[in-house]
Amino acid sequence: MQKLGLKLKQASAVLQIQPKELQNLVQFGVVKPKWSEGTYLFDTNTLLVAKVAFCLKESLGTRTSVLSKLMDVFLASEREFKSENPKYIVFECRLAAEEDPIKVGVPFRALGAQLQEQMRRADLYRDLPRGRKRRGWKKEFLESLTEVAREIGEVSDDEILRTVRAYRKERRAPEITVVAER
Repeated sequence: MQKLGLKLKQASAVLQIQPKELQNLVQFGVVKPKWSEGTYLFDTNTLLVAKVAFCLKESLGTRTSVLSKLMDVFLASEREFKSENPKYIVFECRLAAEEDPIKVGVPFRALGAQLQEQMRRADLYRDLPRGRKRRGWKKEFLESLTEVAREIGEVSDDEILRTVRAYRKERRAPEITVVAER
């Protein structure tokens, strides 16, 4: 991965989550980025931990205290399996001594590949100062829109609407499967 030291807004763009969600993960100690000169800086390992944590949070709806413990165990054992680059990482949780453990698999390799693919988004979300816009921002904005339009090519309005509707429909209905393990 190319970028190191992304700020929160850039990291949330790379992770494809809301900045407030990422901020909450940091504030509750689930994700622990480096603190430098009054800002949090996310490196590639921290981004991967945040992606795994958000995946667990979204799929299980776990509390932040449990999520924090899961991420602590994940960080402690990360070095062992990072060199292997496994397809899945399985979290095994036992809520009480007499209960059977709960196993949750996270697609580790797919999340890493997705993160590498999304690293180019960090450049789109440059960290700009709050308040007044800097000189020439409109011209720069229009140039970036023109560049994106050139990359997209000829796209009809109907095609854009179909794509947006398909994306929204996909986000609405989660895909749930149950598999028996021997």
